[in-house]
Amino acid sequence: MARPIGGYFELENRFESEYYPNLIRLNTGRNCLEYILRAKSYKKVYLPEYSCNAILEPILKLDIEYEKYPINMNLEPEELIYPKEREAFLFINYFGLKGKYVTFLTRRLNNLIIDNSQAFFESPIRGFDTFYSARKFFGVADGAYLSTKNAPYKEFKQEVSWERSEHLLRRLENGPTDGYQAFKRNEEYLCGKEIKLMSDLTYRILSGINYAEVKSRRNRNFQYLNLKLKSVNGLSFNDLDIDGPMVYPLYVENDELREELIRQQVYVASYWPNILEDIQEDKLEYKLAKYLFPLPVDQRYGLLDMDRICKLVSSFLKK
Repeated sequence: MARPIGGYFELENRFESEYYPNLIRLNTGRNCLEYILRAKSYKKVYLPEYSCNAILEPILKLDIEYEKYPINMNLEPEELIYPKEREAFLFINYFGLKGKYVTFLTRRLNNLIIDNSQAFFESPIRGFDTFYSARKFFGVADGAYLSTKNAPYKEFKQEVSWERSEHLLRRLENGPTDGYQAFKRNEEYLCGKEIKLMSDLTYRILSGINYAEVKSRRNRNFQYLNLKLKSVNGLSFNDLDIDGPMVYPLYVENDELREELIRQQVYVASYWPNILEDIQEDKLEYKLAKYLFPLPVDQRYGLLDMDRICKLVSSFLKK
């Protein structure tokens, strides 16, 4: 069919290039994992205790055995597990801060699956299955990238996201509160969905982003927060090892800080509330789920916003 010419305009967007033009475009990160598990015919997966329920979706769907491993305060496995044939070891690059450790793992483990859903700007390492989630970094309703040497195991339909983009438009014009219910509906829609190709709307949006500026701003914001808050943070990082982080993870054992930040309209998510129900209170993963505050550092904000966050945190902790 010939391409239509003329008529009314669609949503305006620059169409240049994606960040990962050569990777497989799918609808969600969890479906990238399902793709890997199916293509490799894995029978067992080792995955961290500190993870969300979404990562279990494809594992349970495919009836694959799994075993969870604990992590330490460096956000690394307490002890390495060396997978056998048809077993896989999954590591989450937490908040985009563990790139060097991922490289370390690739030198020691076979059948390593790298979950870069929180590390969009960490390049895939040749020979290791890696997946990304665009929704954690950009304003899109779906979208994930998969790096794998395996050819597609089947043809997929394409996702359609225009009717689930209400939350993006509401937030743009009316702020985060107005679009929150629509955001939750989109999240619920994506749960349990079959593997599909990334929607064309998401593809076009991701092809019009100034990625160099996004990464630079995230780095600058992260460095500012770390400069001001590292003295109270139970986690420590080397700024030089970090490039394009998702958030600044502040670990402070305070039961009221999250509520205060949200009251002051600094919206911090909880990673991951399911852990508070599934894990004993004396375990590190429980404490991370309760006391880790993912402070925003993304491209929407500048140093004045970071300074406001720092002052809110510092003044509250001094009370």
